Amino acid sequence: MAAAEESLLGAERARNVERRGQRRRRLWIAATAASYGLDGAFLVLFALAGAAPLWVAGAYLGGAALMSGVTYGVMAADWNLRLRDPSLVLPQSVCGILLQAAVALAAPQMAFPWLANLVTVLAFSTIWLSLRRSLALWALCAGLAGALFYGAAGRLGVPLEGPWQTLLSWLFFSVILGRFVFLSAYSAWMRSRLLESRSRLAATMAQVRELASHDELTKVFNRRSIVARLEEERASAMRSGQPFCVALLDLDHFKAVNDTHGHRAGDEALQAFVQTVRATMRETDILGRYGGEEFLMILTDTTLEGGPGATERVCRAVEAAGYGRIAPGLALTVSIGLVAWKPGEDTVSLLGRADAALYRAKANGRNRVEVG
Repeated sequence: MAAAEESLLGAERARNVERRGQRRRRLWIAATAASYGLDGAFLVLFALAGAAPLWVAGAYLGGAALMSGVTYGVMAADWNLRLRDPSLVLPQSVCGILLQAAVALAAPQMAFPWLANLVTVLAFSTIWLSLRRSLALWALCAGLAGALFYGAAGRLGVPLEGPWQTLLSWLFFSVILGRFVFLSAYSAWMRSRLLESRSRLAATMAQVRELASHDELTKVFNRRSIVARLEEERASAMRSGQPFCVALLDLDHFKAVNDTHGHRAGDEALQAFVQTVRATMRETDILGRYGGEEFLMILTDTTLEGGPGATERVCRAVEAAGYGRIAPGLALTVSIGLVAWKPGEDTVSLLGRADAALYRAKANGRNRVEVG
């Protein structure tokens, strides 16, 4: 039941992401249509100033309306979600390039402002498209421009006859530059958001790895991870012959701590115990929570002669530490079973011997170290 609910929640999250993506795409279509509308308005003004026939403006606006309408309709029906490019960037870009080239061909006397408008189309395209597709669009622009340069040589120009045409040319060129700056800024913002998302993802993945390998309460390795580290140490010792010891630590009468002072005090006592052990052990030694109030310590590069001294220090430090701040009268001691790895011995046998030594430590009065 829980798995089915999780699956439904996942599907709902995916639908929400999809709906947000569709809304963003429709907003882009609306912005693109507005941009074409602005260009069409300039064409009307150029026509009124005598720089171009009025039908050019009508044809341009009609073509732009058809393209925007079809694109919006495809997205409204969600047909675009079946495509590899759900934003339809490539077909929009190709249509945009053809519209600008058509104006330059129909009114070559004012071709250069509309050829400059190709920069806006390419700036929009390169935000979303791959390098290969962006280069293909650049090649299309270059080819069309070349055809116009050679086919209408001597007729291509900028409408600068009279103050109105000059003013309109300057304003239109300023709009082109403004749109290019906007798209460049938007692209930079998108890259910044992507970097932030990647940073958050990396931090989340690090946290997930930490949670997967560490005990949530004490922040030391959990059972799976400490056993894995033990196996790594054993494999390393098999190759190098370097000795190591294993110690099983069990807090004495810890159930009474929970029963007397409560589980919250018990949790704080476990955290304080771990801090005490960490302050006593070497940096090269490894500590993990083996289960409940039982912990496993790997003493690297340590023989059976050196192990007892290190574990005795742990015993005395735990006994001497003050736990009254957690609960009045609270005291802790620990029993430890210590063994040294024998060449060729597997992990199961090693832990079994450590557990037997720990059992003897408890049977012999607790708060002590027994060597196996």
